[in-house]
Amino acid sequence: MQSIKLILLLSICCLLTACKKETKIITQPVVDNYVYNINPEDIYQSNVEKTKEKTSEQYISILYTDLFQTTIPQTSLQNLAEVRQAIGDKQMVDELIINNFINGQSIDIPTNAEMRTDIENFIKTTYIRFFLREPNAYEIFELKKAIEEDDGLTPELIYQSFTLSNEYKFY
Repeated sequence: MQSIKLILLLSICCLLTACKKETKIITQPVVDNYVYNINPEDIYQSNVEKTKEKTSEQYISILYTDLFQTTIPQTSLQNLAEVRQAIGDKQMVDELIINNFINGQSIDIPTNAEMRTDIENFIKTTYIRFFLREPNAYEIFELKKAIEEDDGLTPELIYQSFTLSNEYKFY
């Protein structure tokens, strides 16, 4: 009788300790819960350090901030991000958004005369403004040469080319 009680007790103990619920801890972030804080950004040494592509919301928000030096209204951001995600050709949508921003509203762009007065300073401030890095000597030389040789190259066109570049779409 005691042996049966002992076997029964051991089997109950084995069952209780053998059956454990397996739990998984998920550490992946939920995209909708990101909070973006405004912090001072470090200047990149080169474009090789930029490895993450901006989301539609990030691209449009940063573009608006870089051009207007203020934040974009939330409803405008949502509408533009939906349009950018809905259309397959992102480059075309980006061109339309940038053209609308540059031609439709007053933004802080130097005049053609101001740009040509101090070309090197314009190039350096443009690189820092859009790429968050200083240009290397070759980039300064080539862009300065292009500005000096082409009277039709305006600050608006240069800003458009910077914001449409692949480097601008990554951080």
